[in-house]
Amino acid sequence: MIAKLQTAISNVPSRKARLKGLTRVESVKLRVERAALLFRGAPIAITISAVNAGITTAVMWSDISRNILLGWAGAILVLSLLRGALWLRFRFDGTSGRNMSRFATYHLLFMALNGALWGSLGPIFAVHGLLGHAFLPFVMAGMAVAAIVSAGASWRAVVAFNVPALAPLAAVYAIAAGADGFATASIVVLYGVATVYLALTMQRVVDRSILLHTKNTTLFSALQRQVDEAHEAEQRFRGLVECSQDVTLIFSPSGRITYASPSVESALGAAPEDMIGLTTKEVVHPDDIPQFRAVGEKSLSQLGEVMTLDHVCMKGRGLTEHVALSGRLTNMLYVPGIDGFVFSGGLLDAGKRAHIHAAE
Repeated sequence: MIAKLQTAISNVPSRKARLKGLTRVESVKLRVERAALLFRGAPIAITISAVNAGITTAVMWSDISRNILLGWAGAILVLSLLRGALWLRFRFDGTSGRNMSRFATYHLLFMALNGALWGSLGPIFAVHGLLGHAFLPFVMAGMAVAAIVSAGASWRAVVAFNVPALAPLAAVYAIAAGADGFATASIVVLYGVATVYLALTMQRVVDRSILLHTKNTTLFSALQRQVDEAHEAEQRFRGLVECSQDVTLIFSPSGRITYASPSVESALGAAPEDMIGLTTKEVVHPDDIPQFRAVGEKSLSQLGEVMTLDHVCMKGRGLTEHVALSGRLTNMLYVPGIDGFVFSGGLLDAGKRAHIHAAE
């Protein structure tokens, strides 16, 4: 079992390995977020310590000198009040990065002091001949696990509590527990090592979660900026088009009109909203459809490709007469807010119309 535990610990990436490749900003963000997690978990740790001290006092009231027991419980309570006051102070001061870093430093110190107080139970039980009492290992194991739950974001905080809490217990068992004491002390040490490994593993998971959240936030912000820029570009495009006398139509990849400029009403005799949804076959003269499609296929080769149309005849919804236009077809399939082929053109001169089949 010990060999397996040693192998598992050796496979845990070092702190440097975990932080390798991070920018300075990401490293600072990671430390601040860890400190913030410690801050959020502090009330739980304080409450658990105070409540368990009360339970321990009640259970051992008749077995341990009351003066010693009350002195120990009072020390735990005073320390809990100091920790609570520190937490409230930083809560009112704000959760800035600097404040969270300072709180983490103080929190580590208080965790060590709390661990030392809980570790003093070992000698107290030994003096009263209670090392065989099942309550002692139970409460110490519970406090060690509580330290991981409340301070799992920082393995140092867990070590700060567990070492002074479990080391005296292991020493007392090894020295004063008789024939089985060394075996019991070994189990306590093994338990302590296991809790450190668990704390390291938890911090690695926390680090990954923080970095993933940071990267997701960055990506979302970048995406939001792109959406905003696309919206602005679309608004500028519509503003320019709607002020122009040229006919502008946007065809989707399937060949349906998704946008028609106001100028189509004077050019094609149909309101812009009546043009929406019409297909290429319904708008373009049958003799010009092959040419129109051929130009569109050529423009597919490159985004922004502009192909000239010397003439193309179109009509509005419900009309039978086609109107001769000339213009250009631009591939803007992957431009957000447009997503299609943009036709832009104007009416042909009367002289040029005479030579076009659809305008005759």
